[in-house]
Amino acid sequence: MNDIKSKQRVADRGEVFTPAWMVEAMLDLVKDETDRIDSRFLEPACGSGNFLVVVLNK
Repeated sequence: MNDIKSKQRVADRGEVFTPAWMVEAMLDLVKDETDRIDSRFLEPACGSGNFLVVVLNK
């Protein structure tokens, strides 16, 4: 996993990964929306799907 989330890869490709604790904190800011079954979310960067996984689990 270190190859995937390495500093060199960030430098080469500009990729960054949002930590799980930050995903949770950001989604807590829109808690009313994450609680609604008919809410829609856009994950423009997707990456490893950190936001999508948490939203789907909720």
